[in-house]
Amino acid sequence: MKSVRKFAVMLGLALCAGATAPLRAQNLWIVASPEPMDTRVSSQIEALARRRHAKVSFLHVAATDLRNRRGTLIISLEQASTPAEFQAELAKLAAKSDAPLSPATAEEGYILNVSAAYPSGAQRIQISATTDAGFHYALLRLPEILAMFRTCRKTELAPPAKFLAVTRSGRNASLVMADFPSFGQRGIVEGFYGKPWSHRDRLDMLKFEGDHRMNVYYYAPKDDPYHRKLWDEPYPLERLKELGELVSAAHDNFVDFCFAVSPGLSITYSSDSDFQALTAKLDSVSKLGVSCFALFLDDVPQQLENPADVAQFKSLAAAHIFVINRLYQYLKSQSASNRLVVTPTVYTNAWGSRDYIRELGAGVNPDVPIVWTGPQVVSPEITAAQANDWGALLRRKPLIWDNFPVNDGIPWRLILAPLRGRGPDLPTAVQGLFSNPMIQAQASKIPLETVAEYLWNAKGYNPDAALRRALTEQYGPYAPRQLKTFLETYGDYWWDENIFEPLFSERRSTFNTRPMRRRIALLDRSLAALRRNRRYRVLARELAPFPRNTRRQLPKVLADPAFKHLRGGKLRWREDYDVLRARKFAVPPKLDGDFSKWQTGEVYTLDSRDQIAAGSELWRSSGQFCARFALGWDENHLYLGVDVTDPE
Repeated sequence: MKSVRKFAVMLGLALCAGATAPLRAQNLWIVASPEPMDTRVSSQIEALARRRHAKVSFLHVAATDLRNRRGTLIISLEQASTPAEFQAELAKLAAKSDAPLSPATAEEGYILNVSAAYPSGAQRIQISATTDAGFHYALLRLPEILAMFRTCRKTELAPPAKFLAVTRSGRNASLVMADFPSFGQRGIVEGFYGKPWSHRDRLDMLKFEGDHRMNVYYYAPKDDPYHRKLWDEPYPLERLKELGELVSAAHDNFVDFCFAVSPGLSITYSSDSDFQALTAKLDSVSKLGVSCFALFLDDVPQQLENPADVAQFKSLAAAHIFVINRLYQYLKSQSASNRLVVTPTVYTNAWGSRDYIRELGAGVNPDVPIVWTGPQVVSPEITAAQANDWGALLRRKPLIWDNFPVNDGIPWRLILAPLRGRGPDLPTAVQGLFSNPMIQAQASKIPLETVAEYLWNAKGYNPDAALRRALTEQYGPYAPRQLKTFLETYGDYWWDENIFEPLFSERRSTFNTRPMRRRIALLDRSLAALRRNRRYRVLARELAPFPRNTRRQLPKVLADPAFKHLRGGKLRWREDYDVLRARKFAVPPKLDGDFSKWQTGEVYTLDSRDQIAAGSELWRSSGQFCARFALGWDENHLYLGVDVTDPE
């Protein structure tokens, strides 16, 4: 059983109890521990000290041996209560916050006590936690706590703590903070289509996660050939070396590196040789220190196609249950610490077979988390009630793959808005949440920081305040003003009508191009200013293509014969343009009910109000009604493939 350890910190800084304490001749931090300290924690303390121009001396002694030690800051690490007792203490302090607490979230929690007195200027900070991750998260609070005591003003904590009490009595003051995450699993999945992140991007993102209390990173870039297309081939040595560097960086930042493989486009589920190829792929990554693995079966045919599988399994779900449980048993046989996460073929309420989900939930080992994207693939809202409904189908709490702020389906724009629409009580209904970001790694950090705040404290989350903090933390106090034009242009969401959307998505409505011209000019001027500021060097490089590509798209739309030009720069869709007319069938059409055969070609999706020619006022969302269709023809026939989602 793990024991709780305590950091006791003596700080030579004056609290808001009186005048400033005398300056010390030497800025020395003494760090004591009766047993070796996790190097990640000691490195974090050293980094904090360097920012305050202090030296650090590490000692292997008990806290009681520090009474006569002199230093501007003294930290001691000592054994304390059991995890169960610590969880009870956390729950007692945070009772008024009504925040759900579990053994998993308590493991990453901490209790921080601060006391200070004048005229000595002495401060004592004691941090209690059960794991090194808890100490890491507590140490992230130290700059805020020190600022609070230095300025004598209440500091806005980001994210808010579950419990915070500050008391003052004469020249003495004290602070008690108890905190823990809302979600057990919090992080990022590099799971988008398009150009994968660079190795440098990934290393930076792992550091970002550690600095913002995220604890998991799923490696799953769709266009990494060895993740999807070449799933059964080993990584080249150079790529394997890079993966090893990522695993090491993740560990250094208290992030769990989870390796995902997506074999569903070509695997034969009943094949022993394919299964051996799958395990060999995971074994090669396991040697790098990976213990979290993910089997992604998303965006693959929804029916069995291989004759051997059709002969062995009654359904796609049965085939998936067979492979998932077999793989889970294999991983556990290799190491008890190994884990498996699964993204199923049906991962949203918006489409797909409920029978598949019910069968999968009933058959897959209950210890295997199953992913869900919410009521839609890109969900404006995800509530606890919705998660509970889906969890009932899965027979377990779902693990949310949140397609925010991903932009692979709308590559002409960015998503720079804060996370919204995620319920404050969602943590009670799910196992965790990880966010699918944009192709632009640096720009993604702006909305991802708001995601991180929500994941740590869902009930205390304020989207607008979180966005403001993300901007100022990453780019300085003037960032909201300097980035104003880009925020106004791309500060909406996938499901909103962006100012430039009519240029990139076919619309049968009238739109005005003059405001678009003005906005492109504003973006150009803003980008020029950002390029002159070294702080925006990487971000400006990612922003640059968007005004440029929009400027190039505008004349193409203006020249499109599908639009009629009106006064004032307005364009209106020509209802008579490119219309096909057909005679009434002489005989009923033949129906075969098989849409899967169409998916190798171009498939069109109808999931927007603007695509409905009649009855659009009755349409509420793609969850109510949407369709996919494909076309084919020969000399004598027109072939139609239609797949309709209509829950009602």
